[in-house]
Amino acid sequence: MSFSSRLSPSIFRFLQRSVQFIWIVLLSGLLSCAPEKSEIAPNDLKRVLERVAEMRIQTALASDIGKPSPSDKELFEEACKIYRLQLDKAKEALALKNKDLYETIYGK
Repeated sequence: MSFSSRLSPSIFRFLQRSVQFIWIVLLSGLLSCAPEKSEIAPNDLKRVLERVAEMRIQTALASDIGKPSPSDKELFEEACKIYRLQLDKAKEALALKNKDLYETIYGK
């Protein structure tokens, strides 16, 4: 008599789903540990800039009067972390693509 035949069907299904859930959690954890991208594609920079714009709007809408809003520099660096881009390379790509925006965020 096998182990699964000694269990009731509902308990067996519960255990089977629990094991599947644990595998999904472990695999998603491993995938989130991906290294930072070493090359910045134009689409990567576009996504970062879109994220900066979204975060700027969100922080303005949800801001407290006594709490200062984050700067564009902080928003840009946070977006680079979210998309796992190397900050140095993202800054270089921004300087090449849109020098005026780079100077607005980081100064000359």
